[in-house]
Amino acid sequence: MRGPRRAARLAAWLTVASLALAGCEHGAPGGVELPGDVGPFSATLPRRLTFHDGDDRSPSVAGNVIVFARQGDGYANLSYAPTGREQCIAFLPLEGGTLQQVLCPHDLIVPPDTFVHTWFEPALSPDGSRIAFMWQRGPNVGPLGYYDAVLTVAPVDRPSDTTRTRVLVNYAEAGTYPRRADLATRISWVDASHLRFLATVERIFKVKGGGAERVTDTLYEPLAVMEVDVGTGATRVVPGADSALAYAPAPDGGIWLVRASDSAAVLHLDPATGARSLVGRFSSAALDLIAVDGAPVAIVSPLLDPAAPTNFPVPLVRGGAAVERLDPSSGLLLRMTGFTGPVVRLAAAGGRRFVAEVERANVPFGVPSDLWLLEVP
Repeated sequence: MRGPRRAARLAAWLTVASLALAGCEHGAPGGVELPGDVGPFSATLPRRLTFHDGDDRSPSVAGNVIVFARQGDGYANLSYAPTGREQCIAFLPLEGGTLQQVLCPHDLIVPPDTFVHTWFEPALSPDGSRIAFMWQRGPNVGPLGYYDAVLTVAPVDRPSDTTRTRVLVNYAEAGTYPRRADLATRISWVDASHLRFLATVERIFKVKGGGAERVTDTLYEPLAVMEVDVGTGATRVVPGADSALAYAPAPDGGIWLVRASDSAAVLHLDPATGARSLVGRFSSAALDLIAVDGAPVAIVSPLLDPAAPTNFPVPLVRGGAAVERLDPSSGLLLRMTGFTGPVVRLAAAGGRRFVAEVERANVPFGVPSDLWLLEVP
């Protein structure tokens, strides 16, 4: 992959420069001063935080650290994924700057096996000692499926440790032909011993055209909000949180919820009783939801993939064109636009700030995404 090779060349240049500087300052023989944090790209907001050649996705924020899934260079396949198919767990200061750490499956899984491993949807525990994430294993011969997927909790510096919590997500919606979810997305910590997440179906589509075959980005379909006891691995559906598309913590300990039956409406859910009440409405369907400074903030104005066939069974939504803040008292909306491409994911970052995963353009089959730091006016 071009990114790691370029980083290696930069590291080598910095090492030589450090040696030269050490010599000029008459440092100890053999002493090398490692380069420090280069700091944020700029001091302004909105601020681009990542500049990776590949994908940076599914961010979450814990304190002053962003943890996210970064495309690695492991398990490359010249036929359809020459730049690597793994996803690593990366740590970045909230303000931006130098990555603190990148943990990749191909470096840490010992002994190596024949699977393609992806680690995604990471979330740090409240004390920062553990990390929850999805661990997916796929075949090394094709991109159209995976072998298994496990919701994992491991020490923050050893995500490959399989001796801790490992949970198989298994949720089926009601109906004659129910969809079955086996992924956890939007993972968050309720407290030190419980996780909350969206039970999600993964769809992988192959679109043919022009004599070549190409695979679209994975399409995720959330079905319900669930919780898991980290100690026992026991899971449950949060009462009243079936048919869920998005959720966020409400200031009073409840849950703000968006349901499939009315995807523009935000509901307040009591997780103990399942009682729901209307909070307000966004201007269009809400694709993701966070809580910012005591108010619901959502991705809105869905953007369809330009290459999606007109007879496709489900809409291929790449993300949204705007972000809106809903005032829970007045119902008034504040709208933010002008993004480089579809906004895919949000993460609350304290106060009025939030992190957004934004693709670089709205083009057929999508392009890599970057992380941005923004603030609600």
